[in-house]
Amino acid sequence: MSIKKIALGSAQFGMSYGISNKLGQPGECEVTKILEYASKQGVDMLDTAPSYGNSESVIGGFIRSHSDCKHWNVITKVPVFKNGIIGSRQVDKLIESFELSRNTLRQELLYGLLIHSFDDIFLPGGARLLHAMEELKEKGIVKKIGVSLYSGEQIDRILDNHHIDLVQLPVNILDQRLIDGGQLKRLKKHGVEIHVRSAFLQGLLLMKTESISSWFDPIRGALEDFHAKARKLNMSTLQLALGFVQSINEVDKVVVGVNTLGQLHEIINSVSVYVNTEEFSDLSVSDPIYLNPSNWKK
Repeated sequence: MSIKKIALGSAQFGMSYGISNKLGQPGECEVTKILEYASKQGVDMLDTAPSYGNSESVIGGFIRSHSDCKHWNVITKVPVFKNGIIGSRQVDKLIESFELSRNTLRQELLYGLLIHSFDDIFLPGGARLLHAMEELKEKGIVKKIGVSLYSGEQIDRILDNHHIDLVQLPVNILDQRLIDGGQLKRLKKHGVEIHVRSAFLQGLLLMKTESISSWFDPIRGALEDFHAKARKLNMSTLQLALGFVQSINEVDKVVVGVNTLGQLHEIINSVSVYVNTEEFSDLSVSDPIYLNPSNWKK
């Protein structure tokens, strides 16, 4: 696999993030080391959002002070609209948020702009959001527009009603729903670029099974089987989890987040791992309660 398939997520740069995160938000010095190393290794894409704490300002500060680092392809997201209708005020807010992100990130051209909440597109007037994003694309200040998704039903609905360039969606060795449902192949047939998040299920896949909360007991068997398969293949759990998602032909980028430079080292050292994804179909879990961290009992 190629380093070019790795995108660096930045939620950790702006807030404490992840079920396995015991270190909290990394300091500015550690983030600088992470970004410097990522750049030198050939990672050229960053994923961020205004809702990720001060992530965008941290990235912008790094870019301002590191002119020697090559250009980053940056993806950000629009705000979540909670008022139940999309009018001119919400469209203006989208444009203002985008321009603020562009300025904060020190980028003339952003690689991608995503709708953060899929449901916003299908609110009354929601198509105006995508129309406004198309106009930003036509102005040459964003390259690709799209949406962050969670389910096969959402993918089918967006493809049936709108044209998009880019999606971000969850896939991992336990969450194979979009593989089994054929949605990844359908997206590719429509020419959509696919970025996968949650490759490590917010760190759950990397935790020792004995340290995982009893709340996860219904999928503990699958987690134990995953660890057993990694041992049998003489791989770390990170190698197998990453190898699985980056071996999916339809996947263009795997978005990974790290808290430390050491974690990024491990990921970079694992990009050559390739597996036959079909050999792990027995690990697939179907219950969305355990596959979507927003549903998890805290």
